[in-house]
Amino acid sequence: MSVINPLVRAEALEERAYQLRIAEEAIKRNTLVVLPTALGKTVIAALVASHFLYNYSDLKVLVMAPTRPLVLQHRDTFLRLLKLHPDDVQVLTGKYKPSFRLQAWQDKSRIYFATPQVVDNDHSLGMSLKDFSLLIFDECHRARKNYAYTRVAQAYVSEAPYPIILGLTASPGADRERIEEICRALYIEHVEARTEEDEDVKPYLNPVAVEWKLVPLPESHRVIERAIRRMLDDRLQRLSAMGVIRKNPKYIFRSDLLKAGDAIRSRLEEASTPDERGPLFTALILQSSALTLFHALELLESQGPQTLRLFLNRLKNSSKTSHKTIVSELVFNGVYRVLDSGGLEDHPKVEILEKLVLEQLSSNPSSRIIVFTQYRDTSTYLAARLSKLGLTVVRFIGQANRDQDQGLTQDQQSLLLQRFRSGDIKVLVATSIGEEGLDIPSVDLVVFYEPVPSEIRYIQRKGRTGRRSFGRVVILATEGTLDVGYLVASRKMAERMKRMVKELNSELHPIIRLGTAPEKKPVSPEFIFAAKLPPTPEAAPAPFSEAELMKAEKERMSRFDREVRRTAKRVLNSVLSAGKKGLSIEELYTELEEEGRSHAVINAAVDKLQAEGQLRERGGRLFSIGAAAETPTVERHVFEVLKVQLGEAILLVDDRLHAVLTPTDYNGPRELLRKGRRFSAISLLYEDDGVLHAKIYAVEALA
Repeated sequence: MSVINPLVRAEALEERAYQLRIAEEAIKRNTLVVLPTALGKTVIAALVASHFLYNYSDLKVLVMAPTRPLVLQHRDTFLRLLKLHPDDVQVLTGKYKPSFRLQAWQDKSRIYFATPQVVDNDHSLGMSLKDFSLLIFDECHRARKNYAYTRVAQAYVSEAPYPIILGLTASPGADRERIEEICRALYIEHVEARTEEDEDVKPYLNPVAVEWKLVPLPESHRVIERAIRRMLDDRLQRLSAMGVIRKNPKYIFRSDLLKAGDAIRSRLEEASTPDERGPLFTALILQSSALTLFHALELLESQGPQTLRLFLNRLKNSSKTSHKTIVSELVFNGVYRVLDSGGLEDHPKVEILEKLVLEQLSSNPSSRIIVFTQYRDTSTYLAARLSKLGLTVVRFIGQANRDQDQGLTQDQQSLLLQRFRSGDIKVLVATSIGEEGLDIPSVDLVVFYEPVPSEIRYIQRKGRTGRRSFGRVVILATEGTLDVGYLVASRKMAERMKRMVKELNSELHPIIRLGTAPEKKPVSPEFIFAAKLPPTPEAAPAPFSEAELMKAEKERMSRFDREVRRTAKRVLNSVLSAGKKGLSIEELYTELEEEGRSHAVINAAVDKLQAEGQLRERGGRLFSIGAAAETPTVERHVFEVLKVQLGEAILLVDDRLHAVLTPTDYNGPRELLRKGRRFSAISLLYEDDGVLHAKIYAVEALA
């Protein structure tokens, strides 16, 4: 069965046998593709998507990636490889209002590109996945625990008659339990895995030279190192003496402390007396402060005094008991004084990094370089140091704001990547945001400022180079520290991961689907977009400029806004015509949907009128503000007392509304106003300053 069909742009595709073989397997069942970075996972995804888009013209395809830059990158790749018109394509991220997104899911687009958080949120608001023939999960090693991927996959399998899932990753993890968790979360039935040693991928891999550069910790740093180490050893010895961790303190590591913390918290939940809980609280404070000191030691040894100083200064502002104790001891031991003296030299890694960057750009001025570091504080310092060399250097960080450090918006991230690809920026200093999936074709040098204790992150970082030609990776590590342990561990875990992934197929089984495979309805030739790509020696750009794609996107949003405005007028006229009795929301939605208006548009119209203060909802009915303000009638209602507080009670009215009851509005026995009591009464419901109140004239009976 060939995956090449009339939707595929032959002129844009470099046919690789392994990509075709993997794609042919992936169209049959839920498949996990594990492929080294730069071997074209997105090409495989586009081929698989083309099969479903071409053969099932009445169904849709959804492509997900964790970040907006990666979502946009996939959109561009699919447009380059497949004959898709901009109107066939929807990009949905948190940038757009939920009301617009809910409408967009219902329109005539064929393929959607979105972040998993948006899909999960919109599904909870009523979006359905039943009309999708294929879901693609990029960077699917994230499909664990409570990540949005797991909920989206579960919803898809429960709603779609014949779901097909494609998961893509370069590195699912080295822990067997973790890989199995990903397979369970995505309902994987088959694994297609390749490594650098497989014969069918070898011809397409460029060599990547990996160098380790070990540096000594400067003697001036040893004073601080010894002070922190003494504080840490004291806590480890006390934890060992208490029996919290049954190991020689010399061999207690961070992983032991994390396990101990879980055990202590579990015992605290079971403890019932102060005598039992007191020692456990002491142990928890010791465990927490030991972890903090481990982190401080690692910052000094792997990052340098600048990053350590910023971290310890943040501890001064913390209210945690363990932090206050640490700060007091650090002050007593003179650590803050030494750090603030300005007499400490830079970490030797900084000088080596500067030399590596200058040598690379001297030998090839058009080079692109990425420097990876785990810490934002370090990224700020390194970018400043490299900029002083006269280079164009920027930080590439996440969206979150940290203290006074402003994050990058997704648009800013996309712009920086464009400038980096074009050569306007020579050096990116990136945190983990730059590790996953981003297509930066010509990175000649990747520097790990520190090793990472994760096979996933090791593979992701390493994969940023060697994509178009020979690549080089340099890993900086401090002798005799955790750096060296991480360096060895990450490489061993990467090798173990390769072995485990290849053993998975014997343990996977087909899933039970709700329906049969859909009937084929191929796309008519006249609906296949025929735009030709410009001939280029390398990967051709998409046949549409960003301006053209944005124009199509703006037209969609304008159409949606116009429809909302028209529907809002229609809703307001209907509610005004209903007068003081109001209009049933259920009847309104039924009537408008019969007219061809979508649920999302009606929701947005009603929300708009309520936000403008023209409508108010009460008891499942809509009222105009004038009608809602008229005097309500006295009626019989059933009440339940939810809460009694100073000066008022909160009541549940007829099991559907909440109302406030004040002493002046109540004529009945006081003992009845207790939490949980139910009664029926002759009463009046009225609004005061937007809050529903109840006035009770006579209690009739206990309910």
